[in-house]
Amino acid sequence: MNASPPPGLVRRIVRGGFGILAALWILVEEWLWEGLKRAMQWLGRLPPVRWLEARIASAGPRTALALFVVPWLLLLPVKLLAFWFMASGHAGAGVLVFVVAKVLGTALLARLFTLTKPALLTIGWFRRLHDWFVAIKQRLLGYVRGLRVVIWVKVASARVRAALRAFWHRIHGPTPPRAG
Repeated sequence: MNASPPPGLVRRIVRGGFGILAALWILVEEWLWEGLKRAMQWLGRLPPVRWLEARIASAGPRTALALFVVPWLLLLPVKLLAFWFMASGHAGAGVLVFVVAKVLGTALLARLFTLTKPALLTIGWFRRLHDWFVAIKQRLLGYVRGLRVVIWVKVASARVRAALRAFWHRIHGPTPPRAG
């Protein structure tokens, strides 16, 4: 009796697992990106920040690339420090440093990318890399959104939200419309 799995099964399982992990990472990153981008827009209302952002937005392609890449490179040693903490037995400190660096770095890079995107997309290799990444991201997200468990979670959460909304309306009456 042959106990080995069918050819390609292990590869498909491993590939699927990596696909799910990558898609989940992208979902979390996108969720952080959008929320932090809004927070940075709020911060951008301050006059000195508004002045600085206007200069960044008007930068040429090379300057825009430097403004986008340099902060990312500066965050790399901080993340390595976080892993060193973890490897040295200070898991809590390592996780804290990594999370803070990730959140602050994502906020900064989200805002910088928003401001420099038009200039960055004029650089041929950057546009190709951007388009490739967006295509891969869409494929991964489509794969994850098509998983039965994800569909089930969406349906279940919609039902829970509807039940909570109905319960709220029974107790407090209809929710007043939001001011626009």
